[in-house]
Amino acid sequence: MKKLVVAFVALELGAALAFPQQKGLQRPARVLKDEELGFYIRKFQQQTEVSTESSAKILPFLQQFVQDRFEISQRRTRALNQLRRAVQGGGSEDELKRAIRDFDAADADFQSNQEKFLSNVGPLLDPRQQAKLRIFQVMADNRMRQLLTNVRNPNRGNNSDNQ
Repeated sequence: MKKLVVAFVALELGAALAFPQQKGLQRPARVLKDEELGFYIRKFQQQTEVSTESSAKILPFLQQFVQDRFEISQRRTRALNQLRRAVQGGGSEDELKRAIRDFDAADADFQSNQEKFLSNVGPLLDPRQQAKLRIFQVMADNRMRQLLTNVRNPNRGNNSDNQ
């Protein structure tokens, strides 16, 4: 498992060198996904205090969860922005209904993704680790929102309105 963590750290470092973040430039989404996956794996192991054996069993579920979560978070943010534009711009009832439907669908997928992950890894964790996992997920989701906000608006910094 240590080799896997070292590989992800190397991947992150390589991505940082290959795509340095310059003022006004956005990092490619693939680099952000890799960065987020590396973050989740490192912090998951630290926060939940899982054994190496359990980590190996959980890793495939964690990778799928993070990949899906990243894509769903992007879609949810786009839907929220679409909803805001429709409300602020005096959109028609059809536009509002479509925006509501898109946001609700992304929100449902967000919840479904989490439930699927928890049901897959829950049996591999003791109750204390399960509790720590839930606390970790809130922190990690906040970080993902910050990353997506910074990518979309590199000069605006941290904006907590995109929740």
